[in-house]
Amino acid sequence: MKALIVDPGVRSLGGHHYNAVQRLQRELAALGVAAPCLGSAYAERDVIDALACHPTFRRSVYGRSYTAGEFDASVAQTADDLAGGLHRHGMADLLILPCGDQVLAAALAQRLARAWLARPVVLLWLLYAPHHLKAADDPTTTDLRTEYRKAFATLKSRTDDGHRLRIYCETTPLADFYRDLLGLEVGVRPSPGLVAPHRAAHTKTDRAPVVACIGFANRPKGYRLLPHAIAHVLAERPDVRFAIHGIVKGSDAEGDQPVFDHLREFGERVTVRQDVLSADDYLAWLAKADLLLLPYDPEIYRSRGLGVFTDARNLALPIVAPAGCAFAEPAFEEGWGVAMRTYDGRGLSEAMLIALGRLPTLRAEAGRAAARSDDDLGALLRRAADDAGASDAPGVRGFLHRLHRRMAI
Repeated sequence: MKALIVDPGVRSLGGHHYNAVQRLQRELAALGVAAPCLGSAYAERDVIDALACHPTFRRSVYGRSYTAGEFDASVAQTADDLAGGLHRHGMADLLILPCGDQVLAAALAQRLARAWLARPVVLLWLLYAPHHLKAADDPTTTDLRTEYRKAFATLKSRTDDGHRLRIYCETTPLADFYRDLLGLEVGVRPSPGLVAPHRAAHTKTDRAPVVACIGFANRPKGYRLLPHAIAHVLAERPDVRFAIHGIVKGSDAEGDQPVFDHLREFGERVTVRQDVLSADDYLAWLAKADLLLLPYDPEIYRSRGLGVFTDARNLALPIVAPAGCAFAEPAFEEGWGVAMRTYDGRGLSEAMLIALGRLPTLRAEAGRAAARSDDDLGALLRRAADDAGASDAPGVRGFLHRLHRRMAI
């Protein structure tokens, strides 16, 4: 049985795309299945070596302009890149797209149409709305929703009328949206993440509480709220320490470097890092935290999920996030998250102070949530691999399939 992971966003060490591929490869290896990766054409050497990643795609969802005619051009280019990647690896029995979109779906459908015996199982996560920086139901994205319907109608026809296509979203609202839009079954489950389920909560001590933030500092992630909020919290709770990690290089917020310069002015009370974190450094950053800040734009994240939230849940780490963010609703409902009442610096500082005053209770509820966490990615992959492996059955069709997948596509 042959598997292949396809994600044009895999480029640098760390971050969701890297972590997802690493986790998928680890879970598949436990099943005795190797799974190389087709990633960004600009993938760094360390990523190529660590993930058996073949530099393939010249653009990803983050590079789209969403202008007239751009969809067709993007699909053509992505299909051409995909053809090159498949020429190197051959068609797989199991294709995993941990961050799919309408362009990648349409490009894959084109390739499957040309692979006359290929019948792979396609496992695909839709993490974003049709426009990755807008709400799913934004009225300006009507044309993009049409792109999705067109792309997935074709992909459905290339996967045994959708019977070999498994689509997932991280939140119920986003799954409901795509289920209605595409007319396909869409499940709800966390995307592959770095942290294994039921990881023991980090040890707490009597030291000063540490409030952390981590990730790429894209505009929708609310880093600009931090200086005002931190100043207000430190005025009320001078014992608190902050650990702020944020990468602006290569993001849409490169002009926001003054935010981090301002944070450094707080001195030893605020630790600031802006480099790419390794997997171990990422876990260490979260492990030293008592509270995690996720001040993401509630308009954009109204239905979207969040990988670092899943990691926080598995680490029993309480959070602060805006009210109205779908990813945070479980934490609010289960009592291990505090909601920002307003999306501004004052709303963030007020929520932090409430959370700091209730840390023992939040920690206890976070621990119970971690114990309930049921990340069954291994079981999901096992079922998909079993279904995909059926093409290895003896007989003429199985022989022809095995022969075909070894040929250049």
